[in-house]
Amino acid sequence: MLGKFGRVGTNFQIRPYVSIVGGKNILIGNNVTLRPFTQIHAGKDAQVIIEDDVLIAPGVFITTNQHNFEDILKPIRLQGGNSSDIHVKSGAWIGANAIIMDGVTIGRNSVVAAGAVVTKNVPDFCVVGGVPAKVIKMLT
Repeated sequence: MLGKFGRVGTNFQIRPYVSIVGGKNILIGNNVTLRPFTQIHAGKDAQVIIEDDVLIAPGVFITTNQHNFEDILKPIRLQGGNSSDIHVKSGAWIGANAIIMDGVTIGRNSVVAAGAVVTKNVPDFCVVGGVPAKVIKMLT
């Protein structure tokens, strides 16, 4: 399984029922565990970078991919897609069933609440939650 990733650090663990797509573009740091039912989808031209000491709860969905939908006269499935890197900085905690969308950076030691949908960058040292996720509080 470890050969499916671009890079993995020491003390990396992967639990049952984790789904990986585009693994060569997924870079994982030290002391990271992917909990059950987590899905990580990296694009051909985009990476998922997970730094050291990141907590990822069960059922998290991380995707660098997005469908295009600008042409209202054309079915979405025929409009192609695009992808952008995702970066999860050291010490972050992503709660159960959270969704991390393309192009997002999760800040250092920040918390993504369970069930949140993250569509914009998360600053360092804060808690975000909701759909779409918004800053709930800064950590001091």
